[in-house]
Amino acid sequence: MKNIYFSALLTLFFWMPLTHADDGASINLQIFGTIIGESCDVDVNSKEQTVYLGEFDSSAFPAPGTTSPEKPFTIDLKNCSRAINGTKVWFSGTPDINNPDLLSLSDTGKGTASQMATGLGVEILNAEHNPISINNVESDTYPLTQGDNSLTFNLRYKSTLSDVTPGNATAIMYFDLLYQ
Repeated sequence: MKNIYFSALLTLFFWMPLTHADDGASINLQIFGTIIGESCDVDVNSKEQTVYLGEFDSSAFPAPGTTSPEKPFTIDLKNCSRAINGTKVWFSGTPDINNPDLLSLSDTGKGTASQMATGLGVEILNAEHNPISINNVESDTYPLTQGDNSLTFNLRYKSTLSDVTPGNATAIMYFDLLYQ
């Protein structure tokens, strides 16, 4: 009985004339989504970090190119997919006016512009202590394995002028990752 009922409905469906109401209005269908590749999660503690470079006398920078000791920071990646074998890292921010490879000091609310140190910027270094330019357009590929990974970098002050004036020496930097 079920089969007869189903066959009757199927026959009726195919023999019914197909109708289409055309009221002159166009129908738009917007389809959107995102296809993501294999990736890692950036650890919440790596998304917003504060790195204290230290307190230095302005006389510690007697000539352009003089640097402070390095301070490390890490970008911790969690849950990296098995298909990822590396990442490129780009650092961005406002470049120093005297040396565009360095990150400029900026007013981060720690004082007024007249209280900003002058004559130096912040240099970024990789784990092998090689400089990385701010707003770099090229990047080494840093190897990653499945699971959790840590990328280590270093920061330091670097003088750009022969006269460094004391004051607030803060900066803001961003990073972007491209998984391979």
